[in-house]
Amino acid sequence: MSNWTVTSLRIGEIYIPHDGAIQRDPIHCWLARNGEHNVLVDTGMTDIAMVTRRLKVEGWGGGHEYMTKALAAEGLEPSDIDHIVLTHGHFDHADNLDLFPDACVVIQRDELAHAADPVPSQRIFYWNTTVENLVARRRPKQIRTLDGDVVLFPGFRILKVPSHTPGMQVPILTTAKGDVAIASDLGDHYRYWFPADPRATTRPQRSLADAYLTGNIRSESERDWQAAMRRVQAASDIVIPAHDFRIPVRMPEDWWDIPESNEGDLASVPPDRETDNLAKGRG
Repeated sequence: MSNWTVTSLRIGEIYIPHDGAIQRDPIHCWLARNGEHNVLVDTGMTDIAMVTRRLKVEGWGGGHEYMTKALAAEGLEPSDIDHIVLTHGHFDHADNLDLFPDACVVIQRDELAHAADPVPSQRIFYWNTTVENLVARRRPKQIRTLDGDVVLFPGFRILKVPSHTPGMQVPILTTAKGDVAIASDLGDHYRYWFPADPRATTRPQRSLADAYLTGNIRSESERDWQAAMRRVQAASDIVIPAHDFRIPVRMPEDWWDIPESNEGDLASVPPDRETDNLAKGRG
């Protein structure tokens, strides 16, 4: 069985109005390597200036600049990426595809269809830049469409889990310490996976001790979403939520299923010049 390493790449943040305050959502992609393949799971958002123009939200990063910087920090160039696995097609997970013209994009066929004709509440999340790039790619070298679960490479399998979107997929990679699920937006913060645990959330809910907290942006029913999360957790040792500040950076060196505490969760910490500069790598 091939062992993989997984590195979380933070390429920006979005500041979302929420309950009269600002919620900070980090934008992550994941670099998976096994010595033979360099696989990028999700490609993040476009530059924040475009996000601000389209969605009227602030933030930092994104686009080719920050993606290229993140890869360079790992000793790679965009041309070194041979496969891209898109967990789903939303703008904060599937932009920048034009930076990787020679990589093979792996996506569920249902997700490709949904990107072209999404449920009404999700129209705002699928951008033409993504859809047009996917449609223009030629099979089999530039795109591979799936119809369910698949073993992409030894130690790298993909589960199709309709929930957030019809073609939501979660990669599960075997590392030297166990199996890590890149859960993306199936549960994008630890509080969704462990809603009764005070280490995961500042508002633990005892009524959800044997269940999960599901998101409100969905194409499927809550029961389908609960079943999807249960399936992913049963198939892995740890899950990596997309938009939590506390996820492991380098796996398997960093390894935990639940963070030790809520310290380090910057979601509700107002951004200021100091934290903004630190996040941008400006010291």
